[in-house]
Amino acid sequence: MVCPLPLDSQAVVNHLRHLIESGTFRPVVDRYYPLDRIVEAYRYVETGQKIGNVVIEVAPVHG
Repeated sequence: MVCPLPLDSQAVVNHLRHLIESGTFRPVVDRYYPLDRIVEAYRYVETGQKIGNVVIEVAPVHG
């Protein structure tokens, strides 16, 4: 697979921001781990069982 680098990265960032804000793009999140369990998160990823992104929470999410 070839993944070329974008020529105008700001345009790509703006396009992605639009997709996210409009709800068109929704990333698949498999699991969340707090930073103090990062080793466990890496071990889970290495199993090859994940079906989405694994998010490491650096600070508690408020909202």
